[in-house]
Amino acid sequence: MNKTLAEIAELVGGTVIGDGATRIVGVNGIKQANEGELTFVSNLRYLPYLETTRASAAIVGSAVTSAAIPLIQVARPDVAFWTVLKSVADAEVFRPHAGVHPTAVIGAQVQMGKDVSIDAHVRIADGCVIGDGTVIYAGVYVGHGSSIGGNTILYPNVVIREHVTIGARCIVHGGAVIGGDGFGFVPLEKVLYKIPQVGTIEIGDDVEIGSNTTIDRATFGKTVIGRGTKIDNLVQIGHNVEIGEHCVISGTTGISGSAIIGNHVTVGGQVGIGGHIDIGDGAVIAARTGVSKSVRPGAMVSGFPMKDHKRDLRIMACISRLPEIAERVHELEAQIRELNERSDR
Repeated sequence: MNKTLAEIAELVGGTVIGDGATRIVGVNGIKQANEGELTFVSNLRYLPYLETTRASAAIVGSAVTSAAIPLIQVARPDVAFWTVLKSVADAEVFRPHAGVHPTAVIGAQVQMGKDVSIDAHVRIADGCVIGDGTVIYAGVYVGHGSSIGGNTILYPNVVIREHVTIGARCIVHGGAVIGGDGFGFVPLEKVLYKIPQVGTIEIGDDVEIGSNTTIDRATFGKTVIGRGTKIDNLVQIGHNVEIGEHCVISGTTGISGSAIIGNHVTVGGQVGIGGHIDIGDGAVIAARTGVSKSVRPGAMVSGFPMKDHKRDLRIMACISRLPEIAERVHELEAQIRELNERSDR
């Protein structure tokens, strides 16, 4: 990155306050930024840092009109800074050149779109469909009969098993496995026999899947991830799970088979969701919650076992006061004993 503040202001639709010729070569947080870097303030409690930051300029909201450094004034500083970050990423992140690397192995009857980039040691099995502009980094495996939408990115060492469908503009980070067998076994005479997993996976457009996340194929039918949903690293999604549109699933969460999750659901980190339950649209599940029963739409729950979040907060507040409560109980017991002794005289 090497732009003037005026050029960046034009990019984000903002107004420069101060020297528009200030040269910006990078971006950083307000506490970590150094000379030549651009930062931003979207929360008013960070405003005092504008006087001490080493950044050369900052993106701020319309309420801020002056500071010790030049500013770009916008309606939404967070969105403007995101726009700048995206331009930096687009310019600086390495992408394989369009075309197929000589070490890649492409199967029979593969339909390849325009401007596809296939990096070294990629294996695309027979009968796959790869959409226009898709980028597949080194070491990726795409199983036979799978379909990858246009402008999707598969980072190194992703595994896509057979007959998986991934939409357009998706991002799958390194080490993710999509379409592994669901965890299904039948106990018979003290032996566990594997249930064949003959279903598939359908992932909508604009989905992002984090590193080392695993999404199991359905036993039959399909596991579904809805459009726009974002899944963090190290998430386990079981067979026949259905996740709606524009959900957020945080890291190290486990979702058991056949759970149904609605649209716009937020799931915190280290959550465990039981199988065959429903989570309604717009629900919020706090970190480390154990979800063992269905959650109504719009509810916020937390704790283990799961409770209404406000009730759980009251319970935690009471637990933190247990030593004082126990001491007070002992005092009251002593007073009661003393009263009883007096009455017996």
